[in-house]
Amino acid sequence: MFSKNTRNLLSVFKKTFIGLGLIIVALLIFVLWFFWNDANSEKYDVTIDTSKVPIFSKVDLDFTHQYNGDKSLPIAPSALIDVDNDNIDEVFFGGGMDQEDALFAFRDNRFVNISSEVHLPKKGTSTTSTGAVSADFDNNGFTDLLVGREDGLHLYYNTNGTFEETLIDTPMNEKSTPSGFTVGDINKDGFLDIFLGTYIKKELMEGQTIFEDPTYGSTSELLLNNGDNTFKSITKEAGLDYVHNTFQGSLIDIDNDSWLDLIVVHDTGEVRTYKNNGDLTFTMKENPLTNKFAYPMGLAIGDYNNDGLVDFMFSNTGSTLPRALAKGDIKDASRFNEKWLLFRNDGDFKFIDTANETMIADYEFSWGCTFADMNNDGLQDLMVAENYVDLAPNKLFRLKSRFLVQKEDGTFAPTEEESGVVNPHFAITALVSDFNQDGYLDMIWVNIDSPSLAYINKGGTNNFIQIDLEDNAQALGAKVTVETNSRKLSEWLVTGEGLASDQTALLHFGLDKDSEVKSVLVEYTNGETDYIKTPKINSIVNVQAERLKQVEQDSIINNKK
Repeated sequence: MFSKNTRNLLSVFKKTFIGLGLIIVALLIFVLWFFWNDANSEKYDVTIDTSKVPIFSKVDLDFTHQYNGDKSLPIAPSALIDVDNDNIDEVFFGGGMDQEDALFAFRDNRFVNISSEVHLPKKGTSTTSTGAVSADFDNNGFTDLLVGREDGLHLYYNTNGTFEETLIDTPMNEKSTPSGFTVGDINKDGFLDIFLGTYIKKELMEGQTIFEDPTYGSTSELLLNNGDNTFKSITKEAGLDYVHNTFQGSLIDIDNDSWLDLIVVHDTGEVRTYKNNGDLTFTMKENPLTNKFAYPMGLAIGDYNNDGLVDFMFSNTGSTLPRALAKGDIKDASRFNEKWLLFRNDGDFKFIDTANETMIADYEFSWGCTFADMNNDGLQDLMVAENYVDLAPNKLFRLKSRFLVQKEDGTFAPTEEESGVVNPHFAITALVSDFNQDGYLDMIWVNIDSPSLAYINKGGTNNFIQIDLEDNAQALGAKVTVETNSRKLSEWLVTGEGLASDQTALLHFGLDKDSEVKSVLVEYTNGETDYIKTPKINSIVNVQAERLKQVEQDSIINNKK
């Protein structure tokens, strides 16, 4: 028999053990409730006119990404590329470490694997594809494909619809792995340059909430074209040499001075905005996230408020992670922002974060994001990928991925359920293009370690116009302005929107009920312009053909004189 003191001690131990067990169970229940509530609750009390909601039908697309979580970054690259110049995009998917890349074409109302038809090079099973961009590097009139992997950049030259591979000598330090990248002519010499975003190698990762260690991370590279599609690093000379993990960036003219500036999103860091000084150097400009901390990963690019200035939206961890956990090693919590961000461009590198007033700030953990007018009403909508493949709660409670339609008051309303595009998988980004050529943009959810999903827009009665530019150094970075009797709409031909992805080069403008376009103005970064009067609506306007037509007309007029 136990003594009285022993029995008392055992009783205390028993009560303590039971108490700790109840606390653990209560904490577990709270955690499960927290993530369930985040996945199932609506963040805003919003309504929208049902006539504004685009409706989609799912079509077959047989690509399931294979993710090696021990060796690879949690990204799956993708790109839209018009391989054969028919104004219908093909879709490139980067494969995981034990999986080949693939290229799909939309045929007979489904997506068909055409990798063998176009001689898409085999990558083998020793590397993972991590980023992709399409552009015409050799000025032969066919769009090429640039793919990033652990061993550097691979350029697939496109000749009349088939590919041939060249490995680019890619300067990177020993800690860096290519992630998302962007191309453009930063010095106006007629050749495409590359800003290569990089992330620390998987085997060197020490954690995912490290903010304040200035030595932790990789180093991105600015690669100047030597004039023959070989490249040299000018990162240090350009003022861009610093350590930080980067998922995405874009070369784009932010201040309308014709020089391609640079915007970069740093995971566990800040958004950086750089002005191109015109002499191969860049100056960092302050923005609402300068010297602050967040998890900006995806990048959406567009003019959401139709003022002629390019705006940017950034993904973030949002409401999914408790703030105390998400802020990691940040000592001053007031410097941490976990919300989605929307930078309204007010000109001259002045930005205001309007995520709260546009009603998008409080959504969930997100990845790639994309601006596009999906209902042709003249307002850009927003698609945001969700679910983190390496976050345990997302194995149980899947987020929807957000399809946000912009209302006339400038706020955004979620319509993913009504639109039929709820994504139950681990999304990386959305790709948008008019695959069936009906004048309404269709959509693909690019997913990691799960099947990608494709949807065709059922359309409507609103008008549109699409602008076809050459996809080369002269055209990349161009600003296109479409003017009707009631509105002016602007778009930019740029690379790097989404996450480790590239969007269509066919610029799309929804016109609502406007029945005439007064003009299309194309402003190139080299200072040249194209001006097209009263182009046909509900059509694709080939700017090069219109230019040649104008030259012929001018020649006829001059001969008559």
